[in-house]
Order: sequence, then C-alpha cells, then structure tokens
Amino acid sequence: MKNNKYFLNTALAAVLGVILLAAVFVRAFAPAVLIPDFDIPLLVLLSLVALLVDHYLGKNTQRCYICVSVFSLLTFGILPLAAGFVGLLEAVKLGLVGGIVFTLVTWIFTTMQDRIATGPAAKLAPVMTALGLFLASQAFAGWIL
Repeated sequence: MKNNKYFLNTALAAVLGVILLAAVFVRAFAPAVLIPDFDIPLLVLLSLVALLVDHYLGKNTQRCYICVSVFSLLTFGILPLAAGFVGLLEAVKLGLVGGIVFTLVTWIFTTMQDRIATGPAAKLAPVMTALGLFLASQAFAGWIL
C-alpha cells in the first residue's frame, strides 16, 4: 500500500458507513429494535475503531490535523444525513461535534500510543490506548450530562 496520508479519513468513512448501513437494515427489517442516538461516547467509539483500523492496516504517517478535522466534519455531517438518521440542522450539529471529537481523539490517541508503544508491548499499545480512551470518554460524558 502506498503512503496514503488520508487513509484515516477513509477508514472513518468506511466504519461510519458500515454502522449506518447496518442501522438502516435494522430499521427496515426490525423496526421495534431501538437504535442508539449519536452521543459523545458513540462518536468516540467510532473514532477509535477508525484509528485502530488506520493503525493496523494503514501506514503510520504524519497527520495534517486541519485535514482530519475538515474531512471528519464532512463525514459525520453528510453520511448520517444521507442515511436518513438526522435532519439538516442536526447534521450540521453532528458534523461540528463529530469533527471536534474525532480531531481531539485522534490527537490524544496518537500522542498516547506513540509514548506507550515501546518494547515488547508495542503490538497491544493501540488497543489498550483505545480502551482507556473509551472508558475516559464514558466518564467524561457522564460528568457533562
């Protein structure tokens, strides 16, 4: 695979697309099932899955955080709108919040993982970092709400 600096954004779009496609199928074939709303822990979980996919499948490259922010804002704004889960105003709100959350999670994950990934534990460092960040986001969302 070439050195693709936009693979993280592609991974985010793929993860969010698969989740939304599954939710569309659930909504169509099992309408009694409750589908969770887009909240901060869910956005963090989607971001961490995309970061893990990027770490294990993509090459680690320097990230342009402005590009990460803009592309994640567009991804979180357009895909749920296209899937019919949110209206236009909610898509704008979700895009702004999702872009901010994804950029912050990317920056924190990259910094933590770079510091932890030394020695024989380097293969599990991204997974442990993602687990810690997800638990921290759950506590943070509970503290805010």
